[in-house]
Amino acid sequence: MRRGTSEYEAAQEAMAEILLERARNGDWPIQYGKLSKLLEEQGHNVPAHSVEMDHLLADVSRQESPEGTTAMLSAMVVLKEKREPGAGFYRLARAEFGRKGDNVTIWGEEMKLLARDYGRG
Repeated sequence: MRRGTSEYEAAQEAMAEILLERARNGDWPIQYGKLSKLLEEQGHNVPAHSVEMDHLLADVSRQESPEGTTAMLSAMVVLKEKREPGAGFYRLARAEFGRKGDNVTIWGEEMKLLARDYGRG
């Protein structure tokens, strides 16, 4: 699956819908493996710990926050073992979204932004 293809764009849209629904419902973050399974159920082969997963998560965050002022939807996806996002999330948060602080601070603030931007209230 390559960026710019209809297959990639369809997977990106499906991922965005899954994460937006979870954010709007105030759901707990989802594990990479579970997200991969939900995408597979919709016909998208995106292995949990793959370059494609990393690219899609970054692109979904960019799509939903092009100016970097709203929450990064990729904050909703966590590693099973650590129960926090992977390293790619923090790199993106710092490099492209201008987030500051240690990993705990960045993720905590992002979860607050998710509630603010997408929560019911």
